Amino acid sequence: MAFCGNCGNQLQSDERFCVKCGHDVSANAAPAAAPVAASAAPPMQPMAAAPPVQAAAPAWQPAAVQYAAPGAIPVAMAVPQAPQKRGGVVGTVIVIALVAAGFYYYSKHRTPPTPPVTTAQLAQQQNFAGHWENVFGFIEVSNGKWVNNAKLAIQTATLECDQYSSNNTDLAQMRTTLNGPVQPGAAATFDTFQMGTVADYMNRVSCWIVDVSPATATAAAK
Repeated sequence: MAFCGNCGNQLQSDERFCVKCGHDVSANAAPAAAPVAASAAPPMQPMAAAPPVQAAAPAWQPAAVQYAAPGAIPVAMAVPQAPQKRGGVVGTVIVIALVAAGFYYYSKHRTPPTPPVTTAQLAQQQNFAGHWENVFGFIEVSNGKWVNNAKLAIQTATLECDQYSSNNTDLAQMRTTLNGPVQPGAAATFDTFQMGTVADYMNRVSCWIVDVSPATATAAAK
């Protein structure tokens, strides 16, 4: 079997020119091919190209973030407010001035609360006077007078008389109870009473009220 050397068309044995391209094939016509032996191997077929290997997709892919197209930024519009009436402002100022004036008047003229008076303070507001003498080894007080200079009535008072030596050494302390009640600014007198035995080297005696018990229900706290 012969083929055209120009276009490869199969030729007949007696053709001089290729019926397809017109090429002169008489000079290089090839003899017919020898018959193929039965045991000859079949012609090799071209191998099919292997399909391209695709890379495995990653197990996780971040989702594509889509952004909205930028739009106009809203602007807060200030709502105009109606102007206040002049009369309302004046009224508010007057009210504030009245409140301030009332507070000032109250703070200047109010009576502050009176703090409670203690029994020690009440005792300091008492006065006792009397005449003492040594009678057979005993201190006797005569012409005793108790004056209440406090603003509360006093039910009872504790009188203390101390004996002193000539160098003002306190030799002995003696106490007794004076019974009232004695009203504020009033006085109570007492008959002669004893205040204990005379101490050695006693030179003088001094007496004063050291404690009281108020007569009213509002007794002072100790």
